[in-house]
Amino acid sequence: MTITAAQKTAIEEVVEIIVATTPARGKRQLSELFMDLVDRSEWPEYYEVIPEPRCINAIKSSVERNRYKDALNAYTDLSLVFWNALFYNEPDSQIATDAQTLKTVLETEWQKRSILPVPRHSPPPSSAQKVHGTGPAAPPQPFVMQPSTSTTTKLRTTAPTSAVPPASESQTAKSTPLKGPVTAEERVGDSEAIGRQLEKTLPRWQGVGELGMSEVSKASIHE
Repeated sequence: MTITAAQKTAIEEVVEIIVATTPARGKRQLSELFMDLVDRSEWPEYYEVIPEPRCINAIKSSVERNRYKDALNAYTDLSLVFWNALFYNEPDSQIATDAQTLKTVLETEWQKRSILPVPRHSPPPSSAQKVHGTGPAAPPQPFVMQPSTSTTTKLRTTAPTSAVPPASESQTAKSTPLKGPVTAEERVGDSEAIGRQLEKTLPRWQGVGELGMSEVSKASIHE
């Protein structure tokens, strides 16, 4: 069974849209590098890595000549053009970027036409991604600055500066030291000094006279 005339027309429309796709700014056709196969003599390693090489011009010719028995086969070949480019080229290269853009155009335009069967969005079984057991090339992740762990730790462990200024040397020198506790020897010495001072203020005792204590007593009374 071949594809219907309506399906053929729908597929041709999708291909023409892919070929005419240009970037948002500029007139460069993104499909230019995908129209023909790469030269085998110049890129022998490409044919060693890519199991099923495909190009847009060859697919257009097959559609025109009714070589496709199923519309999904045409879709598979178209998707392989871009899956192959994504696998072989660096993710951040221009050709990989263009391939991703055109693959999205293929998926979007194909789904707009209800007459065409629902396509698959994963790599086909014959793709390099499936054969070599790797997934499609992922876009590069943007670099995000992260705070330094060592800096954060240092800030958290730094002791706060005291708001009270330290005492100057002059202030320390003028400070009067406090007396320590008075010892027992110092207290005895102070008592003896007080006793000597009192003796100086009292009249000296002449001792006991011939008449004894009574004579002294009388003399004191007479005075």
